[in-house]
Amino acid sequence: MSSTADPGEILRFEEYLDSVLQRVRPLAAVSLPLSAAAGRRAAAAVHAQDPAPGFTNSAMDGFAVNTADLPGAGEATLPVSADIPAGRSGTWAPGTAVRIMTGAPLPEGANTVIPVEFTDHPSTRAPLPGAVRVPGDWPAGRNVRVAGSDVRAGEELLAEGTRLDGAALAALAGVGISRVKVWPQVRVGVIVTGDEVVTENPGPGQVLDSNSLLIGAGIAQFGGALTRAHTSSDDPEAFDALVTRTAGEVDLLLTTGGASVGAHDVARHVLSARGVNFSSVGIQPAKPQGFGVIDGVPVAALPGNPGAVHTSLHVIVRPVLAALGHLLLPAPEAMVVTEGWTARAGMRQFVPVRIDGNQITPVIPGGVAAHRVRSLALAEGLASVAPELTEVKPGDLLPVIRTR
Repeated sequence: MSSTADPGEILRFEEYLDSVLQRVRPLAAVSLPLSAAAGRRAAAAVHAQDPAPGFTNSAMDGFAVNTADLPGAGEATLPVSADIPAGRSGTWAPGTAVRIMTGAPLPEGANTVIPVEFTDHPSTRAPLPGAVRVPGDWPAGRNVRVAGSDVRAGEELLAEGTRLDGAALAALAGVGISRVKVWPQVRVGVIVTGDEVVTENPGPGQVLDSNSLLIGAGIAQFGGALTRAHTSSDDPEAFDALVTRTAGEVDLLLTTGGASVGAHDVARHVLSARGVNFSSVGIQPAKPQGFGVIDGVPVAALPGNPGAVHTSLHVIVRPVLAALGHLLLPAPEAMVVTEGWTARAGMRQFVPVRIDGNQITPVIPGGVAAHRVRSLALAEGLASVAPELTEVKPGDLLPVIRTR
Protein backbone atom coordinates (compact mmCIF):
# COMPACT_ATOMS: atom_id res chain seq x y z
CA MET A 1 0.00 0.00 0.00
CA SER A 2 1.25 3.46 -0.86
CA SER A 3 2.31 5.54 2.13
CA THR A 4 0.44 8.54 0.74
CA ALA A 5 -3.09 8.48 -0.65
CA ASP A 6 -4.11 10.26 -3.84
CA PRO A 7 -4.38 13.92 -2.74
CA GLY A 8 -7.43 14.29 -4.97
CA GLU A 9 -9.31 11.53 -3.16
CA ILE A 10 -11.30 12.52 -0.10
CA LEU A 11 -11.96 9.73 2.38
CA ARG A 12 -15.13 9.61 4.41
CA PHE A 13 -14.37 10.44 8.03
CA GLU A 14 -15.84 7.18 9.33
CA GLU A 15 -13.82 5.17 6.81
CA TYR A 16 -10.62 6.95 7.77
CA LEU A 17 -11.14 6.57 11.52
CA ASP A 18 -11.95 2.88 11.10
CA SER A 19 -8.74 2.34 9.12
CA VAL A 20 -6.76 4.13 11.83
CA LEU A 21 -8.24 2.13 14.69
CA GLN A 22 -7.56 -1.13 12.87
CA ARG A 23 -3.84 -0.37 13.21
CA VAL A 24 -3.95 0.36 16.94
CA ARG A 25 -2.80 -2.43 19.24
CA PRO A 26 -4.01 -1.97 22.85
CA LEU A 27 -1.31 -1.75 25.48
CA ALA A 28 -0.78 -4.76 27.74
CA ALA A 29 -1.91 -4.65 31.36
CA VAL A 30 0.63 -3.95 34.09
CA SER A 31 0.75 -4.91 37.75
CA LEU A 32 1.15 -1.99 40.15
CA PRO A 33 1.27 -1.58 43.92
CA LEU A 34 -1.92 -0.01 45.21
CA SER A 35 -0.02 3.19 46.06
CA ALA A 36 0.70 3.72 42.34
CA ALA A 37 -2.66 2.61 40.92
CA ALA A 38 -4.86 5.61 41.76
CA GLY A 39 -6.90 6.76 38.77
CA ARG A 40 -6.18 3.66 36.67
CA ARG A 41 -8.79 1.13 35.56
CA ALA A 42 -8.75 -2.50 36.59
CA ALA A 43 -7.58 -4.68 33.71
CA ALA A 44 -9.52 -7.67 35.04
CA ALA A 45 -12.10 -8.44 37.67
CA VAL A 46 -10.51 -8.34 41.12
CA HIS A 47 -11.35 -11.09 43.60
CA ALA A 48 -10.84 -10.91 47.35
CA GLN A 49 -7.71 -12.67 48.52
CA ASP A 50 -8.90 -12.69 52.13
CA PRO A 51 -12.36 -12.40 53.66
CA ALA A 52 -13.49 -9.08 55.11
CA PRO A 53 -13.52 -8.77 57.99
CA GLY A 54 -10.57 -11.12 58.14
CA PHE A 55 -11.57 -12.22 61.65
CA THR A 56 -14.60 -11.83 63.87
CA ASN A 57 -14.14 -8.61 65.83
CA SER A 58 -15.80 -6.06 68.02
CA ALA A 59 -17.67 -3.14 66.48
CA MET A 60 -17.57 -1.15 69.72
CA ASP A 61 -15.43 -0.34 72.73
CA GLY A 62 -16.98 -2.34 75.55
CA PHE A 63 -17.13 -5.79 77.12
CA ALA A 64 -17.36 -9.15 75.37
CA VAL A 65 -19.54 -11.70 77.12
CA ASN A 66 -21.56 -14.83 76.40
CA THR A 67 -25.30 -14.30 76.71
CA ALA A 68 -25.59 -17.65 78.50
CA ASP A 69 -24.04 -15.91 81.52
CA LEU A 70 -26.72 -13.20 81.61
CA PRO A 71 -29.91 -13.58 83.67
CA GLY A 72 -32.24 -12.41 80.92
CA ALA A 73 -33.52 -9.40 82.86
CA GLY A 74 -32.27 -6.67 85.17
CA GLU A 75 -28.52 -6.41 85.56
CA ALA A 76 -25.60 -8.79 86.08
CA THR A 77 -22.18 -8.27 87.59
CA LEU A 78 -19.45 -10.30 85.92
CA PRO A 79 -15.78 -10.59 86.83
CA VAL A 80 -13.43 -9.14 84.16
CA SER A 81 -10.93 -11.79 83.08
CA ALA A 82 -8.92 -10.07 80.31
CA ASP A 83 -8.23 -6.89 78.35
CA ILE A 84 -8.06 -7.04 74.52
CA PRO A 85 -6.94 -3.82 72.78
CA ALA A 86 -7.04 -3.49 68.99
CA GLY A 87 -4.21 -5.35 67.32
CA ARG A 88 -4.01 -8.07 69.99
CA SER A 89 -5.92 -11.23 70.77
CA GLY A 90 -7.04 -12.72 74.06
CA THR A 91 -9.12 -15.44 75.68
CA TRP A 92 -12.46 -15.47 77.38
CA ALA A 93 -13.29 -17.54 80.45
CA PRO A 94 -16.85 -18.80 81.02
CA GLY A 95 -18.84 -16.66 83.39
CA THR A 96 -16.65 -13.60 82.83
CA ALA A 97 -16.51 -10.41 80.77
CA VAL A 98 -13.53 -9.28 78.69
CA ARG A 99 -12.82 -5.61 78.08
CA ILE A 100 -12.43 -5.19 74.33
CA MET A 101 -11.69 -2.31 71.96
CA THR A 102 -13.18 -1.61 68.53
CA GLY A 103 -11.60 -3.84 65.91
CA ALA A 104 -10.07 -6.28 68.38
CA PRO A 105 -10.65 -10.01 67.75
CA LEU A 106 -13.66 -11.40 69.59
CA PRO A 107 -12.36 -14.14 71.86
CA GLU A 108 -13.65 -17.66 71.29
CA GLY A 109 -16.69 -18.36 73.47
CA ALA A 110 -17.91 -14.78 73.67
CA ASN A 111 -20.90 -14.04 71.43
CA THR A 112 -21.81 -10.38 71.97
CA VAL A 113 -20.31 -7.01 72.88
CA ILE A 114 -21.89 -4.61 75.35
CA PRO A 115 -20.74 -1.01 74.69
CA VAL A 116 -18.96 0.63 77.63
CA GLU A 117 -21.67 3.29 77.96
CA PHE A 118 -24.19 0.55 78.89
CA THR A 119 -22.01 -0.55 81.81
CA ASP A 120 -20.81 1.01 85.06
CA HIS A 121 -17.27 1.34 83.64
CA PRO A 122 -16.22 4.94 82.75
CA SER A 123 -16.16 5.84 79.03
CA THR A 124 -12.61 7.14 79.30
CA ARG A 125 -9.14 5.75 79.64
CA ALA A 126 -9.25 3.79 82.93
CA PRO A 127 -7.59 0.83 84.65
CA LEU A 128 -9.02 -2.61 84.01
CA PRO A 129 -11.80 -3.20 86.58
CA GLY A 130 -12.11 -6.36 88.61
CA ALA A 131 -15.79 -6.63 87.75
CA VAL A 132 -18.35 -4.87 85.57
CA ARG A 133 -22.10 -4.39 85.82
CA VAL A 134 -23.92 -5.08 82.53
CA PRO A 135 -27.53 -5.34 81.29
CA GLY A 136 -29.00 -8.78 82.00
CA ASP A 137 -30.95 -9.03 78.73
CA TRP A 138 -28.36 -8.15 76.07
CA PRO A 139 -28.95 -10.05 72.76
CA ALA A 140 -26.40 -12.37 71.15
CA GLY A 141 -24.51 -11.13 68.08
CA ARG A 142 -24.90 -7.42 68.74
CA ASN A 143 -21.86 -5.23 67.91
CA VAL A 144 -20.04 -8.23 66.45
CA ARG A 145 -18.51 -8.15 62.96
CA VAL A 146 -18.42 -11.74 61.78
CA ALA A 147 -15.45 -12.85 59.64
CA GLY A 148 -16.39 -12.77 55.94
CA SER A 149 -19.71 -11.01 56.56
CA ASP A 150 -18.75 -8.19 54.18
CA VAL A 151 -16.70 -10.05 51.56
CA ARG A 152 -15.94 -13.74 51.26
CA ALA A 153 -12.51 -14.95 50.15
CA GLY A 154 -12.60 -15.42 46.37
CA GLU A 155 -15.63 -13.18 45.89
CA GLU A 156 -15.49 -10.62 43.08
CA LEU A 157 -14.84 -7.23 44.62
CA LEU A 158 -14.37 -5.01 41.56
CA ALA A 159 -15.45 -5.54 37.96
CA GLU A 160 -13.06 -5.16 35.04
CA GLY A 161 -12.78 -1.53 34.01
CA THR A 162 -13.54 -0.12 37.46
CA ARG A 163 -11.76 3.17 38.05
CA LEU A 164 -9.51 2.81 41.05
CA ASP A 165 -10.30 5.77 43.28
CA GLY A 166 -9.40 5.99 46.95
CA ALA A 167 -12.43 4.00 48.08
CA ALA A 168 -11.71 1.17 45.63
CA LEU A 169 -8.06 1.02 46.63
CA ALA A 170 -8.98 0.92 50.31
CA ALA A 171 -11.39 -1.94 49.61
CA LEU A 172 -8.60 -3.89 47.88
CA ALA A 173 -6.24 -3.38 50.79
CA GLY A 174 -9.00 -4.51 53.12
CA VAL A 175 -9.15 -7.95 51.52
CA GLY A 176 -5.40 -8.56 51.53
CA ILE A 177 -4.53 -7.28 48.04
CA SER A 178 -1.31 -5.26 47.72
CA ARG A 179 -0.96 -5.17 43.91
CA VAL A 180 -3.52 -4.88 41.14
CA LYS A 181 -3.45 -5.43 37.39
CA VAL A 182 -4.39 -2.23 35.56
CA TRP A 183 -4.40 -0.75 32.10
CA PRO A 184 -1.36 1.51 31.77
CA GLN A 185 -1.65 5.24 31.32
CA VAL A 186 -0.85 6.04 27.70
CA ARG A 187 2.33 8.08 27.35
CA VAL A 188 1.94 10.64 24.60
CA GLY A 189 4.56 12.71 22.83
CA VAL A 190 3.98 15.73 20.61
CA ILE A 191 6.21 17.44 18.07
CA VAL A 192 5.00 20.86 16.93
CA THR A 193 6.59 21.68 13.58
CA GLY A 194 7.28 24.94 11.84
CA ASP A 195 10.13 27.44 11.58
CA GLU A 196 7.62 30.04 12.71
CA VAL A 197 6.81 28.30 16.03
CA VAL A 198 8.77 29.35 19.12
CA THR A 199 8.35 28.74 22.84
CA GLU A 200 9.03 32.32 23.93
CA ASN A 201 9.62 35.87 22.67
CA PRO A 202 8.16 35.57 19.14
CA GLY A 203 9.72 37.83 16.54
CA PRO A 204 8.28 39.09 13.25
CA GLY A 205 6.38 36.30 11.49
CA GLN A 206 6.68 33.96 14.49
CA VAL A 207 4.03 32.55 16.83
CA LEU A 208 4.11 31.04 20.29
CA ASP A 209 3.56 27.30 20.50
CA SER A 210 -0.06 26.78 21.56
CA ASN A 211 -0.61 23.31 20.12
CA SER A 212 1.41 21.45 22.75
CA LEU A 213 -0.62 23.23 25.47
CA LEU A 214 -3.87 22.35 23.72
CA ILE A 215 -2.87 18.73 23.26
CA GLY A 216 -1.39 18.32 26.74
CA ALA A 217 -4.58 19.49 28.45
CA GLY A 218 -6.72 17.34 26.16
CA ILE A 219 -4.66 14.21 26.72
CA ALA A 220 -4.88 14.69 30.50
CA GLN A 221 -8.65 15.19 30.19
CA PHE A 222 -8.91 11.90 28.27
CA GLY A 223 -6.88 9.93 30.81
CA GLY A 224 -3.45 9.86 29.15
CA ALA A 225 -0.26 11.73 29.99
CA LEU A 226 1.76 14.07 27.77
CA THR A 227 5.30 12.98 28.65
CA ARG A 228 7.29 14.55 25.79
CA ALA A 229 6.69 17.89 24.04
CA HIS A 230 9.02 19.37 21.43
CA THR A 231 9.06 22.02 18.76
CA SER A 232 10.87 21.32 15.52
CA SER A 233 12.10 23.40 12.63
CA ASP A 234 11.18 22.48 9.08
CA ASP A 235 14.59 20.90 8.57
CA PRO A 236 13.86 17.27 7.47
CA GLU A 237 16.93 15.71 9.09
CA ALA A 238 16.37 17.41 12.44
CA PHE A 239 12.68 16.50 12.42
CA ASP A 240 13.41 12.89 11.45
CA ALA A 241 15.90 12.50 14.30
CA LEU A 242 13.41 14.01 16.75
CA VAL A 243 10.71 11.59 15.60
CA THR A 244 13.01 8.60 16.16
CA ARG A 245 14.06 9.78 19.60
CA THR A 246 10.55 10.65 20.78
CA ALA A 247 8.93 7.49 19.42
CA GLY A 248 11.30 5.48 21.60
CA GLU A 249 9.94 7.15 24.74
CA VAL A 250 6.15 7.13 24.25
CA ASP A 251 3.15 4.94 23.40
CA LEU A 252 1.60 7.44 20.97
CA LEU A 253 3.30 10.20 18.97
CA LEU A 254 1.46 13.23 17.60
CA THR A 255 2.84 15.82 15.23
CA THR A 256 1.17 19.10 14.30
CA GLY A 257 1.72 21.11 11.16
CA GLY A 258 3.38 20.20 7.89
CA ALA A 259 0.74 17.58 7.03
CA SER A 260 -0.53 19.09 3.80
CA VAL A 261 1.08 19.33 0.33
CA GLY A 262 3.11 22.53 0.68
CA ALA A 263 6.73 22.76 -0.33
CA HIS A 264 7.87 23.03 3.30
CA ASP A 265 5.46 20.52 4.87
CA VAL A 266 8.13 18.57 6.70
CA ALA A 267 5.86 16.08 8.47
CA ARG A 268 4.37 14.78 5.23
CA HIS A 269 7.77 14.68 3.53
CA VAL A 270 9.57 12.79 6.29
CA LEU A 271 6.82 10.61 7.74
CA SER A 272 5.46 9.36 4.43
CA ALA A 273 8.92 7.95 3.73
CA ARG A 274 8.66 6.06 7.02
CA GLY A 275 5.32 4.41 6.29
CA VAL A 276 2.85 7.00 7.54
CA ASN A 277 -0.16 7.21 5.24
CA PHE A 278 -1.39 10.74 4.51
CA SER A 279 -4.97 11.31 3.42
CA SER A 280 -7.44 14.02 2.64
CA VAL A 281 -10.27 13.30 5.04
CA GLY A 282 -13.79 14.61 4.58
CA ILE A 283 -13.90 16.66 7.78
CA GLN A 284 -13.98 20.39 8.29
CA PRO A 285 -11.71 21.57 9.79
CA ALA A 286 -8.69 19.19 9.82
CA LYS A 287 -8.85 17.76 6.31
CA PRO A 288 -5.14 16.76 5.97
CA GLN A 289 -4.38 13.80 8.25
CA GLY A 290 -1.64 11.21 8.52
CA PHE A 291 -1.43 7.97 10.45
CA GLY A 292 1.04 5.12 10.64
CA VAL A 293 3.24 3.07 12.92
CA ILE A 294 6.93 3.86 13.40
CA ASP A 295 9.11 1.49 15.42
CA GLY A 296 5.94 -0.06 16.84
CA VAL A 297 4.52 3.29 18.00
CA PRO A 298 1.33 4.76 16.47
CA VAL A 299 1.98 8.17 14.90
CA ALA A 300 -0.78 10.65 14.06
CA ALA A 301 0.18 13.64 11.93
CA LEU A 302 -2.30 16.47 12.49
CA PRO A 303 -2.75 19.83 10.75
CA GLY A 304 -1.21 22.90 12.36
CA ASN A 305 -4.07 25.36 12.83
CA PRO A 306 -5.26 25.28 16.47
CA GLY A 307 -8.90 24.79 15.47
CA ALA A 308 -7.95 21.82 13.30
CA VAL A 309 -5.79 20.41 16.10
CA HIS A 310 -8.70 20.81 18.53
CA THR A 311 -11.04 18.92 16.20
CA SER A 312 -8.46 16.22 15.48
CA LEU A 313 -7.81 15.81 19.17
CA HIS A 314 -11.44 15.05 19.99
CA VAL A 315 -12.56 13.05 16.96
CA ILE A 316 -9.39 11.12 16.01
CA VAL A 317 -6.80 11.22 18.80
CA ARG A 318 -9.24 10.49 21.61
CA PRO A 319 -10.55 7.27 19.97
CA VAL A 320 -6.93 6.19 19.35
CA LEU A 321 -6.01 6.93 22.97
CA ALA A 322 -9.08 5.03 24.18
CA ALA A 323 -8.16 2.00 22.07
CA LEU A 324 -4.55 2.04 23.29
CA GLY A 325 -5.35 2.49 26.96
CA HIS A 326 -8.70 0.67 27.22
CA LEU A 327 -10.34 3.98 28.16
CA LEU A 328 -14.02 4.86 28.04
CA LEU A 329 -15.13 6.84 25.00
CA PRO A 330 -18.23 8.95 25.77
CA ALA A 331 -21.01 8.73 23.20
CA PRO A 332 -22.15 11.91 21.41
CA GLU A 333 -25.33 13.50 22.80
CA ALA A 334 -28.28 14.63 20.66
CA MET A 335 -28.85 18.38 21.06
CA VAL A 336 -31.12 21.01 19.50
CA VAL A 337 -29.74 23.78 17.26
CA THR A 338 -30.82 27.30 18.23
CA GLU A 339 -29.02 29.24 15.49
CA GLY A 340 -28.42 27.81 12.02
CA TRP A 341 -25.46 27.94 9.65
CA THR A 342 -24.42 26.84 6.17
CA ALA A 343 -22.84 23.40 5.99
CA ARG A 344 -20.30 22.22 3.43
CA ALA A 345 -21.65 19.45 1.24
CA GLY A 346 -19.49 16.33 1.11
CA MET A 347 -17.65 17.14 4.36
CA ARG A 348 -18.49 16.17 7.91
CA GLN A 349 -18.37 19.45 9.80
CA PHE A 350 -17.35 19.60 13.45
CA VAL A 351 -18.64 22.95 14.61
CA PRO A 352 -17.56 24.50 17.94
CA VAL A 353 -20.69 25.20 19.97
CA ARG A 354 -21.83 26.52 23.31
CA ILE A 355 -24.11 24.19 25.27
CA ASP A 356 -27.12 25.24 27.33
CA GLY A 357 -28.98 22.22 28.65
CA ASN A 358 -29.74 20.26 25.48
CA GLN A 359 -29.43 23.28 23.18
CA ILE A 360 -26.42 24.41 21.16
CA THR A 361 -25.34 27.68 19.56
CA PRO A 362 -22.33 27.99 17.20
CA VAL A 363 -19.45 29.91 18.75
CA ILE A 364 -18.62 31.50 15.38
CA PRO A 365 -21.51 32.79 13.26
CA GLY A 366 -21.44 30.66 10.14
CA GLY A 367 -19.90 27.62 11.83
CA VAL A 368 -16.22 26.81 11.28
CA ALA A 369 -12.89 28.66 11.09
CA ALA A 370 -9.79 26.58 11.82
CA HIS A 371 -7.56 29.53 12.71
CA ARG A 372 -9.97 31.29 15.11
CA VAL A 373 -8.50 30.54 18.55
CA ARG A 374 -11.31 32.46 20.29
CA SER A 375 -13.68 29.65 19.35
CA LEU A 376 -11.54 27.19 21.30
CA ALA A 377 -11.83 29.19 24.50
CA LEU A 378 -15.61 29.53 24.20
CA ALA A 379 -16.54 26.10 22.81
CA GLU A 380 -18.05 23.46 25.08
CA GLY A 381 -18.67 20.90 22.37
CA LEU A 382 -18.34 19.95 18.71
CA ALA A 383 -21.56 19.53 16.74
CA SER A 384 -21.27 16.86 14.05
CA VAL A 385 -22.93 17.76 10.74
CA ALA A 386 -23.49 14.94 8.25
CA PRO A 387 -21.82 15.32 4.80
CA GLU A 388 -25.14 15.26 2.97
CA LEU A 389 -26.39 18.41 4.70
CA THR A 390 -25.91 21.82 3.13
CA GLU A 391 -27.72 23.79 5.80
CA VAL A 392 -28.28 23.48 9.52
CA LYS A 393 -31.54 25.03 10.70
CA PRO A 394 -32.86 26.04 14.13
CA GLY A 395 -34.65 23.08 15.65
CA ASP A 396 -32.42 20.50 13.96
CA LEU A 397 -31.11 17.71 16.18
CA LEU A 398 -27.35 17.10 15.94
CA PRO A 399 -24.96 14.74 17.72
CA VAL A 400 -22.57 16.72 19.92
CA ILE A 401 -19.22 15.66 21.36
CA ARG A 402 -18.62 17.43 24.66
CA THR A 403 -15.14 18.95 24.78
CA ARG A 404 -15.35 20.14 28.41
